[in-house]
Amino acid sequence: MATTSSNKLGRNIIFESTFPAQNFEKEANSPFEDGYSISKEEIYLAPYIASGADENSPLHERYVELQDRRERFSQMQHERNQRNGADAIVSNEEARSIDDLGGLVDDGVDQMTIHTLEAHRMFMGRSREPGGQSAPIIGGKRVAAALRNLWLLTVNDNPYADWALVRHEHAVNQVLTHLRAEISKAEALRQSQKQRGLSFAVLASSNPIALNLGFRSPYGYSISMLIAEYDYFVRIQKTLQRKNMQSDEEARKALSVVSRGILGIFYSTARFDRWLNQPQIRELSRLDWVSEDKDAAGRVDFAQQTFGPVPSAIYTGEIAPSHSRRRYSLTEAERELLQRVGSKLQEAEDLAASAGADALSHQTAA
Repeated sequence: MATTSSNKLGRNIIFESTFPAQNFEKEANSPFEDGYSISKEEIYLAPYIASGADENSPLHERYVELQDRRERFSQMQHERNQRNGADAIVSNEEARSIDDLGGLVDDGVDQMTIHTLEAHRMFMGRSREPGGQSAPIIGGKRVAAALRNLWLLTVNDNPYADWALVRHEHAVNQVLTHLRAEISKAEALRQSQKQRGLSFAVLASSNPIALNLGFRSPYGYSISMLIAEYDYFVRIQKTLQRKNMQSDEEARKALSVVSRGILGIFYSTARFDRWLNQPQIRELSRLDWVSEDKDAAGRVDFAQQTFGPVPSAIYTGEIAPSHSRRRYSLTEAERELLQRVGSKLQEAEDLAASAGADALSHQTAA
């Protein structure tokens, strides 16, 4: 393409260019108004650059243009970083003010108020008495620490940590559903008495205890919510017992069922924490399933021997915990590997389910 310009003497000077206007690769999200694509141009010019970038080649001007665009793009990034990514309408001083902004902190004190001995013991647990025969009881505070450990393990992309958290959440939700249903039934019973002229107050402690929380993971607060719900459940069950709306045996059984359910969840979660934090398995990662490293294979074998095979839906991330520190920006190659392993795990699950169904069928026939 040729362009014409005039010098001071009025003579026309012809500039010959081997780089026609708009003769470059483009992309939709280009930082340049004309759509110039640095990455596509790099691919296009790669053979030319690899051969030595001959200045006499027709591609040389495209190469010069690529270098210029790289510099301009680098300058764009620098200017944006200097302004902390602020909109162009924002002044430089305002844009830089973000550097002085502090992080979010707990300005106040988080507390949980407990009225019942049962809820207090459920939260605090019980240690083994020196020389005594009574077994220790795990408490919510210890389980909150176990949950934090499991939550921290998710940063390694540990599928068993994900599985432990998902199991815990599911089990707790089941208990909460039961608690809320029982509380609703008790409230309805109280309301029916009120319609007959009897107004019964829910029992409350003469000196409730306010416990400071300060958990360092979201799961600690989930434990406090469970304990608070359990505390109110105990209060309302004892209210029904005290006000002659249910028998001592009925109240004892209702409390026993829920207490055993919560403790079962606590011990299961603590077991995952205890084994997953063993030195020989602590670095377990999803990539261990496809690694040829001997230590990686050992970690996978240890986990499977201890807990059984991880569910395929957990491994692939189809089912995930509510809170995780896992890295989700995976490459296509990594995603393909995970899907491949997930498919093999699914096949094993289907095979086991089929074998179980056949065994049950034979037992029924016998």
